[in-house]
Amino acid sequence: MRTMSHHIAFLNNTGFGHVMPTIEVVAELVRRGHEVTYVTGHAHVDKVEPTGATVLGYESVLDGVDLTEMVTAQATARMPSVYLREGREAVRTLEAHLGDRRPDLVMYDLTLYHVGRILARKWDVPAVESFPALASNKSFSLLDKLIEKMGPGDPDNPALLAFLRELTALLAENGQSDTTIEDLMGREEALNIVYYTRSYQPAGATFGDHYVFVGPCLDTAAATERWTPPGDGRPVMLISLGTSVHRRPEFFRRCVETFKDLPWHVVMAVHKGIDPAELEPLPPNIEVRAWVPQMAVLREADVFISHAGLGSIMSALATGTPMVLLPGTPEHEINAQRVAELGLGRVIRDTAPGPERLRAAVQDVTADLMTRKRAARMRRDIDDAGGGARAADAIERHLAAHPGRRTAP
Repeated sequence: MRTMSHHIAFLNNTGFGHVMPTIEVVAELVRRGHEVTYVTGHAHVDKVEPTGATVLGYESVLDGVDLTEMVTAQATARMPSVYLREGREAVRTLEAHLGDRRPDLVMYDLTLYHVGRILARKWDVPAVESFPALASNKSFSLLDKLIEKMGPGDPDNPALLAFLRELTALLAENGQSDTTIEDLMGREEALNIVYYTRSYQPAGATFGDHYVFVGPCLDTAAATERWTPPGDGRPVMLISLGTSVHRRPEFFRRCVETFKDLPWHVVMAVHKGIDPAELEPLPPNIEVRAWVPQMAVLREADVFISHAGLGSIMSALATGTPMVLLPGTPEHEINAQRVAELGLGRVIRDTAPGPERLRAAVQDVTADLMTRKRAARMRRDIDDAGGGARAADAIERHLAAHPGRRTAP
């Protein structure tokens, strides 16, 4: 039985790993006849437009932030205000487009929880939180784990105090001064879409059914990606530090020296801030690109050397590819720890590992039959998670159960 058509507003930040898991969900909602207005930074508008959603871009403050610098409590103290400014810009862009129209549901990225929750209450419509990072409850707290890695923050840090003032002002601007900051931060939505499997989530069994673990939702994003291995019979290695690392040329030079004489075909994606020409001359078994079709390469790869971003980890697990992880931030360390707990790869806790250590980790993980079996089992979990179709089913049920107050177009 078909549900009635609804209008869904989706607020996201401009992070690649935050946008890409949502594309399959948005495409499925549009396919079912729903109207989706999607707001994100200008950098990724073109990636969302093929879904059929109306995509609105804004000038992102996150584009100039190197997240690999966020390794101490002091450095990280400025991020809440950064995300709040990001959220304000997303809301300004959405409201300017909608005018007096109101959507039937607000879906928001976990980093924009404040503006998403305020907007849903302001419009009296149901909300859904989108989780491209580990979710938290009483049994597992990502924040507590981050504090363990970074140390406790200073409650009198000027950046944190400024954030609290800004958030208090935002509540007042929207007629919600009756909501405390503690209540706003502690609010839990009746529906939460999580872009990995319950088996991957720490303490996954303790999360209620209002957390719907749909897997990484990579099919739509990867459907048109193609990459062909050279055909010389060499095993394939992918090396990438993700899209949030602005410059690490010394790491990639070290990889060239480490693997140039080994029987591997090595693909290195250097992404932001590095011209592939900086790494020349290159041996014939190593190719360097500013961007590669990651899923297409991983389908051919025997090992993935990664920074332990959750999106990269999910891509590897979706293809059953063993990993060697080199986490560079506290959040990446937590992700890597989970991979190690599940026996899905190896972790090197050294920002500048020597060639011997890199080679040994690759040899170890690729030779380990049990790691490959566990990776294959996780791949099956991802295949069974339901992806965008299951997410859309949950959103439609949520709309039916919480119709809110609809304003006529």
